[in-house]
This record gives sequence, C-alpha cells and structure tokens, in this order.
Amino acid sequence: MKLAVTVLASILLACSVTTATPANPRCICSRLSEVDARLIEGHLETDRKRQEMRKMCVLAKSKELDQKILVAWLNKKHFRLLHKLLKNKNNPTYQKKLQNSRLELKEAREKLKELEEKREKLEHDFFVFRLPLYSIRENIARRLFGYGMDLASFYSYVEFLKFNSSFLESIYESLTLRLNQQSGSEQASTSGTQSSSQHHESPSSSSEAFTVQST
Repeated sequence: MKLAVTVLASILLACSVTTATPANPRCICSRLSEVDARLIEGHLETDRKRQEMRKMCVLAKSKELDQKILVAWLNKKHFRLLHKLLKNKNNPTYQKKLQNSRLELKEAREKLKELEEKREKLEHDFFVFRLPLYSIRENIARRLFGYGMDLASFYSYVEFLKFNSSFLESIYESLTLRLNQQSGSEQASTSGTQSSSQHHESPSSSSEAFTVQST
C-alpha cells in the first residue's frame, strides 16, 4: 500500500510539471499512440484472465484442503474401528464396518489425488500464463513514464501497474477518447477538402457545357 501511494505521488508530481490537472490521465496519454492503446488493452484483457485463473487456483487449493481434512478424519475413524475389532475378537459387525471404512478411505484418497493433480495443473498454467504479463507491464511502464528513469524507480512503476489496474483503465479510456476524437476530426477535414474540390470543379464543367451548346 505504501509503495502504491509513493509511486502514485511520483506520477502526479511528474504530471504537475507539464499540466495544471495532475490527476487527469490525459497528462500522460497525450503523447501516446494507437499502438500504445492496443498494448494497454491487451494487458488489461490478459490481466483479467490472470485474475480469473488465480481465483480458480485458490478454489482448487481450498477443495484440496477440505479433502485432506476428510481423509485425515476417515483415517482416524478406520484405525478406531480396527482397534475395536481387535478388542472384540474379530466381531463380524466390526469386520463389516471396517471393510466399509477401508473402501470409503480408498475412495477419499483417490479423490484427493485427483484434486492435487488438478490444482498442480492450474498452478502450472497460471505460472506460465502470467510470465508474458511482466514483460508487457515493463513496456507499458516505459511508454507511460519514460525511458530515462533509474532502475529502482522503473521497477516501482512496474509494481504500481501490477496492483493498480484501475489506473491503467483510466489511461486507456482517456487515450481511446482522444484517438476517437482525432479520427473524427481527420474524417471531417477530409470530407471538407473533398467538398471544396467538387465546388471548384463545378464552374469549369458548366462553362464547358455552355461552350458546347453555343457551338
């Protein structure tokens, strides 16, 4: 939390040098391009998937823990029945209970093994999936905050982006808005140029038509 506050303060201070509204993401995104927008958009989508995968890992680990508790309980139950059977000289009732307990314990252990394998696979997939994210985050940090910072500041910014996706979302929204407005202005300018060109051609065409009729 302290790191996030420190980095955010640094960001706002850097922005305040060039703009009167340091909290506005536009102070950063004004120099960014459509390529940067795609980079940030890709990061946000990938990070959302990462969070979903992390939740799946947490859930799988929780289920595995519950199953471990069940196996431990069934194991104790089985040994208690075994002890009673030995005390009661192989009583048929306890023999039947012990047989059922053994089967129940076997099934619970098999289930635990399945859950362990599932959890291990999810954690492996999660680890592999998030590896490219750090590289993407580094590129975004350079694009947002510049290339001339020292190593400690750079990694502070990278960590800030990791834990503050809402900041990146604000940057992306402002950047997308600016690019859309810019695209609209360019289209309007192109349309105006074409209209002006057609207007200048019209008198010439009328003059040619008049000449033909006079002839």
